[in-house]
Amino acid sequence: MNVEPKRRSWDWAIRNPSPGVRNPSPLRDPAEFWRAMAQAATIMMGILLFGAFLYVARGLLLPILSALVVSLALRPLAVRGARLGLPVWFSTLAIVALFVTGFYALIVVLSEPASDLLARSQEIGATIREKFRFMDRPLFALRELQTAIVGSSGLAVEQNNVLGSVMAALPPFALQLVLFLATLFFFAFSGNAMRRTIVNVFATRDGRLRALRVVGDIEANLSSYLITVTIINLGVGIVATLVTFALGFPTPLLWGALAFVLNYIPYVGPGIMHVILFVIGLLTFDTLWLALIAPLFFMAFTFVEGHFIVPNVVGRQLLLHPLAVFLSLAFWAWLWGPIGALLATPILIAVTVSLDHLYPRGSKLLPG
Repeated sequence: MNVEPKRRSWDWAIRNPSPGVRNPSPLRDPAEFWRAMAQAATIMMGILLFGAFLYVARGLLLPILSALVVSLALRPLAVRGARLGLPVWFSTLAIVALFVTGFYALIVVLSEPASDLLARSQEIGATIREKFRFMDRPLFALRELQTAIVGSSGLAVEQNNVLGSVMAALPPFALQLVLFLATLFFFAFSGNAMRRTIVNVFATRDGRLRALRVVGDIEANLSSYLITVTIINLGVGIVATLVTFALGFPTPLLWGALAFVLNYIPYVGPGIMHVILFVIGLLTFDTLWLALIAPLFFMAFTFVEGHFIVPNVVGRQLLLHPLAVFLSLAFWAWLWGPIGALLATPILIAVTVSLDHLYPRGSKLLPG
C-alpha cells in the first residue's frame, strides 16, 4: 500500500494552512475584546445601581420630581404673569395655591361618596358574590385541582385591615405632600436661577445656547402636553358623569372625577375605569348584560379618544411612539407605582426633547 501521496498532502497542509487555521483566535485583538466586555459590565453595574437607588430613594425622589415636572409645565404661566407686571413671588404663590385648591376640591368631592362605599364594603362584596354565584362550581373545581397538584399549605390567610392600611399610609403621604408643595414653591420661585445654573455648567457659548434651548423646549412641550391632556381628560370626566347619571348609578360625580384622574395614566387608567364601572353596574342592575352597558360605552368612547382625538391633537405637538409610551409606563409604574405611572409620559417627553436636540431627526446617525 502506497501512503506516500497522503503523507505529502498532509505535509503540504501543515506548511500552507488556511487563513482560519493560520489565526486560531477568531478575534483580531483578544485584549481589546475583554477590555470592551469589562467596560460593558461596568456600565451594566452602574445602570443596576442607579435603578436600585431610584427604588430605594423613591420616597424622596417622587415628590421632588413631581414638583419639578409641575413647575416646568406651569412656568410659561409665571412668565406671562411677569410680562403683565406681576411679581415673581405672586405668580409663584398663585401656582402653589392653584394646586392646593384643586387638590382640596378633589378631596371634598370624593370624600363623602368614597366613605359611603367603604362603609358598605361588606354589603357590596356580598352582592357581587351573589351575582357571580354561577361561577362557584368552576371555581370550586379549579381550587380542587390546585389542591391536588400543589397540596394544602395549612396556612391561614390574614384578612387585610383596609382602614389600618390607610391610616398607616397617611403620615408618609402627608410628609411627601408637604415636600412636594415646598419643592414646587422653590422651583417656581427660583426658576431663573435654576436656568442660569444649568446653562453655566457648559463652558462654550454653543453649549450654553443648546442647554437653554433644551430647557425651554422641555418647558413648552410639558406645558402644552399637560394643558391639552387636562382639557381632554376633563371632557372624559364629564362624559363619564353624564353616562353614570343617565344609567342611574349612585354618586355620578365620583365616577366622573375618577375617570378624569385615571385618564392621565395611558392604557392602564381607562382599563381600571372599565372595571370600576362594571362593578358598579353589578351593584346597580340585576343582570350582567345591563351591568355591561356603562363599561362598553365608556370603552368605545375611550377607544375613540385614545386613537383619534389624542393622536390628532397631541401628535401635532410632539411625536411620541406608542410603544415608547407603553414601555415608559410599564417601567415607571413597576419602579414607583401609581405616581410613577403618572410621571411616565412627562419623563418620556423630557427625554425625547433632549434627544431631539442632541440627535436631530434630519441627521444621519448611520453611514450610507
